[in-house]
Amino acid sequence: MKDRAMQALYLLALDPIAEIQADPNSYRFRKERSTADAIDQCHTVLSNRAGAEWILEGDIKACFDKISHTWLEAHIPMEKSILRKWLKAGFIEKRVLKPTEEETPQGGFVRQ
Repeated sequence: MKDRAMQALYLLALDPIAEIQADPNSYRFRKERSTADAIDQCHTVLSNRAGAEWILEGDIKACFDKISHTWLEAHIPMEKSILRKWLKAGFIEKRVLKPTEEETPQGGFVRQ
């Protein structure tokens, strides 16, 4: 319970930084963004004669399986000792604790 509370506190602190640095046309897993916002952006871009002709949407399988923990520690603006612990904490799948030595598991704290 304490870990989830700490994750929530860090999310509140880091979310504004992530929003400022993120791609303005990225809509997935973004606070205050919706499918309707993405559709509106598509309409805006595609209706412009000088604009794009195509829109790319994708879900890259296993995208987070090989993210370097060293890279994350160097680029995520938070207390490094806590980040290291979270990265190495592992995850539970079917009641079995699995280590995270190099990958970054998804499904941590989810804001509602």
